[in-house]
This record gives sequence, structure tokens and C-alpha cells, in this order.
Amino acid sequence: MNKLMMKKIIALLLTMALTLCLSACSISEYLPSFGTPETVETVNPYYEVVPDELTYSEGYEPVTSAYAYDALPAESEKKLYEELLGICYDISPDRDEDTGRYAMPQIELQGYPMKESQVRTALKAMTDDHPEIFWMTGTMGFYSDDSKTVVQVYSNYSAEEVDERVNAVRAAANEFYASVPDGLSEFDREVTVHDYLLEHVAYDDNVDTINFDNNDPDVYTVYGALVNQVTVCEGYARAFQMLLNGLGVDCVGVMGQSHDQMHMWNAVRLGGSWYQADVTWDDREETYARYIYFNVTDSFILEDHTLSPLFSELSDDQINGEDGDINGSVMNIFVPVCMDSSMGWYVNKTPVLSDFDGADVKSGLLASAENREDFFVFYIDESMDYESTVLRLFADYPQYFFDYMNAVNNTLSDYSIDSSNASYFTHEKSRIVAVELHYY
Repeated sequence: MNKLMMKKIIALLLTMALTLCLSACSISEYLPSFGTPETVETVNPYYEVVPDELTYSEGYEPVTSAYAYDALPAESEKKLYEELLGICYDISPDRDEDTGRYAMPQIELQGYPMKESQVRTALKAMTDDHPEIFWMTGTMGFYSDDSKTVVQVYSNYSAEEVDERVNAVRAAANEFYASVPDGLSEFDREVTVHDYLLEHVAYDDNVDTINFDNNDPDVYTVYGALVNQVTVCEGYARAFQMLLNGLGVDCVGVMGQSHDQMHMWNAVRLGGSWYQADVTWDDREETYARYIYFNVTDSFILEDHTLSPLFSELSDDQINGEDGDINGSVMNIFVPVCMDSSMGWYVNKTPVLSDFDGADVKSGLLASAENREDFFVFYIDESMDYESTVLRLFADYPQYFFDYMNAVNNTLSDYSIDSSNASYFTHEKSRIVAVELHYY
């Protein structure tokens, strides 16, 4: 029999800076370190946190994400995941002197010897599937021999603090759910969550991307997003997942990089197809461009995002953070293939130019002018060459878009679009054109 060993994770919070084209973002995750003898659990009793009820919107059946759980290959990993989920609301009333954290009940898996990398993977899978569990820290005790595995996990907060924070998150979620009308399609439910976060949550521009100890840990959680309403990419992604799951739409978090920094976004399942969605990158001042990363394909998002490896592609040492730059804190457990573009926001919610007759565009432009909107956005169908179409609309004869404006002005009675003062913005990747409108 192997010599019994206990590996205890020293409290360590890994945060990685992410500088976006719009802002900076950080990922807060697990990168524990090991190396002390076995200790005995002494906490008794634990305080059971009993959260207030979530009152979901009527007409929508909530879904529980289990994609990371289903991706786990070993029975032992799934068993540990289940046990972690079962004890996460039981928290010691007293701070542990060694770790500075609050202990949860020790998990003992008889008949399940596990490696360190498997423990890390199971813990990552559980937190990936359950963004509402935001207080569990990477501080952990781990012991394994040929016959069993023992795991001790901890909370960042006391039981009283967890109780207060969980109920605050649920109160914010309940207020949101109460505002969602019945009968929305999956697509419109996603739009509702997306727009809610952009309207109610601000990106933390003051986040310290050099010394992460200076940052409030709340900015990485659903609590930061939904209660404090200040967050970074991880908070956006986890809140998006939580609220969408509550409206019956499958949504998972995706780990990766952009501009050589860590980043987190989502994948959403609509009508049997998966789509990439990045709420953080959609939160920008230019309102006409707030759906650039709404339901896009892998090829679209991978032009400026990079996926972190799946856990199955990494060695034990890599998962444990002992080999290379990648580690278990930033790996993916589950990432779907996203090949469909039919549920993109612009192709569904803006006029589509499919020929130069432009009937749909003229109709949409008239509606924008009647509402005195500052911008008019339309989508150029994939059957048309984007670059040459834009030239023929605005620069080269016969400059069709000015014909569209003249047609609209002939319909308007009290004012007109100023065709001599119209500027436009292009985004070829998303195939949209935004025209700034002025009136006289």
C-alpha cells in the first residue's frame, strides 16, 4: 500500500489580468499549492445556510447546467462533484486559524482513490456549472490513498455573510425575473438578459491589473454583477449564465484569452444549436454596436479570442500548475461547437439589405426617422459582397442609400433627414452598417 499522504492547499487566489479593446478584465480562480500532513476535521456543528426562494418567471422552466458534470470521465470525479454540491451551504461559524477561511464539512469518498488533478477538475466542473455558488475558495485540504480520498473545502465568507450575500443575489434575480414577460422565445429571453446586464451593470474600470490583492473579490462573481452592479468579465459571464438558466435557456461559461490576457465569456444553446456570446465586449458606449458578439460562430469569435484548452488535453502536471503557463484554474471542462449564425442579433433584429431595391432598409429607416433615432443600423446579407456593397451605397454611383433617404423624406411631413450630414460606420466582420442620422 502506498504511504499515506495529505496535501493541503495553502490559501492562494489566482487572478489573471485581461486587457480588452474596451477595458481590462481579470479571472479569479483556483491555483492552490500542496504539501502538509493529514489533519483531523474538528468543526462541529456547521451552520446551514438556507437561502430565500428564487421566484422564477412564470411560463419558463429553469434549467440546471450539468454540461461540465457530464464531461467528467471518471465516476470518482462525478461523485466528488456531487458531494461538493451537497455541502456548499454548510459553513463553519468560525474562521480557520491556518487558512483564514471558513471550513465546510469534510468529504470522504470511500473506494475512490483520486489524483490531485482529478480533485481540481471536479471542483472546477462544479463551479463552472453553478455560478450561483460564488463563495467557495481554492483553499483546500486533500488526502488520498489506495482506498479513499478525503477533501476539505472552505468558504471565503462566514456563514452569516454567505447567507446575506446569497439572499441579496436572489433578491436581485427575483426582481429581474418579475420583469420578464411570458411567452418570449429563447432568443428574446437571451436578448432580455443581455440588455439587462448592459443597462444595470458597469465594468470596473478601476480594477488593478497588476496587484490583484487590491481588488474587491466581489467583482469576479454574480454578487458583484447583480448586487453591487460593478464587475469584470467573469462577473458578466457568470451572471449571464445564471439568469439565462433561470429562464430555461442553456448557457455555459467559456474560458480563454484575448490580447494575450485571460478572458471569460459564454456559449448559449438555442433551438438545438450553440452560439458564442460575449456580454463584456458588447458593453460599450456605442449603442449601435452593442450586439457585435451576440450569438456568433466559433470562426467569428476566434478572430480575436483564443479558447483555453480542455482539461482532457492537459497533463496532470499542467492541471496542477506545475508545467507551463496553463493550469486547472483557466482550463475548460466543456466547450460546445458553435457553427450556426442564424440567431445573431443583427440578422434577426435589424433590416436586412438583400438587394439594392432596399425595401426592408427603407422601411426600417423610416421607422428610425419617425422615432428621431440617432443611429440607423442594417445588416448586409451574405449573398452580397460587403465591401463593394458599401461603396455602391455611399461612395460610388448611384449611391443607393441617398435614394433611400430621399424616399423616406418624401414620406415625412414635419422634418427631414439631413442627407448632406450623414456619416456611417462599418463593421465588416458582423456585416452591419450604422448610419448617424441628423434632422432639419
